[in-house]
Amino acid sequence: MSSKRVLPAAVLMLCVAAVPHLAFAQYGGNGTGSALSNSGMMHQGFVQPGIDDLQGRMARQTPFRTLKDVETGMKDADPIVRVTELKKLRFLQDPKANKILIRALSDPDIRVRLKAVDILGARGANEAVAPLSQMLFLRSTEPIVKLHVVAALGRIGDAGGVLPVMQYLDEERKSGDNPQDCGTAVFALGEMGSERAAPLLTKEITSDKSPMVRQLAKEALEKIDGELPSIHATKLAQQDKNAVPTDEKLAKLRKLDEKVQQMER
Repeated sequence: MSSKRVLPAAVLMLCVAAVPHLAFAQYGGNGTGSALSNSGMMHQGFVQPGIDDLQGRMARQTPFRTLKDVETGMKDADPIVRVTELKKLRFLQDPKANKILIRALSDPDIRVRLKAVDILGARGANEAVAPLSQMLFLRSTEPIVKLHVVAALGRIGDAGGVLPVMQYLDEERKSGDNPQDCGTAVFALGEMGSERAAPLLTKEITSDKSPMVRQLAKEALEKIDGELPSIHATKLAQQDKNAVPTDEKLAKLRKLDEKVQQMER
């Protein structure tokens, strides 16, 4: 084989090997090989990285115009167009974005509903906990949508979603069809950090047939006890760390006010 062929092949092998690590980093993983990172349910309920993030960041630059465009686009008959419009709301810092996403939870097309669920979870929209929880109780909600809802509630981390997820987990345990679904629910309960879930998680550790679910239940209990940090708590701590102190905000506002007054003179 010539040297010209060896180099492209080597580059291709390197890119393929790097893909799993890049994907895990996109979802906030630390590459430690935890039960979550080694399971197939790692991607359940998460927003697609890459193009979704790019569209969301571009939309964030013009929030008012973006909201108008999205509201118009959500009236389109093509569900693909509606999905594309929802992607623009991912990073939009406007409470109206969550209202549009919550309305999309009742969209007739499952693809639109899934995208709305995923983005609400990624945004950490606390006002979406009630409508998302309601979807878990409805028989008309498709199993795949329920799974995404459970993951979204875990990402939001609000204690209001604990009981619905516990009920979902109990139902999935009885059916015994897919340990991945139980694993998603167990992980979500750990992210919420409520002690109400402790008895059920303890039961999972001692009786579940799946080693993955038992390990996730153990980690979830450790998160509730404060022995292991949750992804949700870590994100909140990082946000607080990056937050501008109140006195600093006031100083910036005073400077801005002075500039405006000088311009008016």
